[in-house]
Amino acid sequence: MADRFPAQPRSELDASTQPFYDRFSETADAMFEEGKKPMFITKRPSDGALVGPFPFFLEQPESGDAIFNLYGKIAQIPGLPPDAREVIILAVGAKFKSAYELYAHVNVAVKKTGIPQHVADAIARGERPDDLKEDLRVAYDAASYLAGTPGALPQELWDQCIKTFGKDGTIKLVHYAGSYAYTCIVLNAIDASVPKESD
Repeated sequence: MADRFPAQPRSELDASTQPFYDRFSETADAMFEEGKKPMFITKRPSDGALVGPFPFFLEQPESGDAIFNLYGKIAQIPGLPPDAREVIILAVGAKFKSAYELYAHVNVAVKKTGIPQHVADAIARGERPDDLKEDLRVAYDAASYLAGTPGALPQELWDQCIKTFGKDGTIKLVHYAGSYAYTCIVLNAIDASVPKESD
């Protein structure tokens, strides 16, 4: 897991880094638990070491903390339903073929937002399912274009976003597409693998 920046348990981190471990751990628990049970693995079961993008963020914890503050601010913007958010994240992850991101957010999409498993799996493969709801189709098309096509977003697609999600929701859509493109780049740079329950 994250071999280029090996996951470390809290006890092995510098004293100055441990508060950031605590913050990242609490944030992950708050965002990705459903009924006190994690939706996917963010911490190695054997020793509690944070996995996924977290080893990268803990190498320079002040910048990692700033990124998490930004993510928190983006989450507060109104106008974008949770299922549309997950479609955006999966569509971006599919463009980058980011294994950990897709593993994580297929689970979130299915367990937290009610997106059917076959729909989440198809989006993770880079396919737009035929049975997507209209608002999710718009979210998918916009995120896929932004993550995978050079140049400006077509006016027609921009207009569809505004009509479907309003100005605030469209701003949030763009933020999610951009912030998860960044996350995918981090995950791909460190070659973050999908964890196993036995790790």
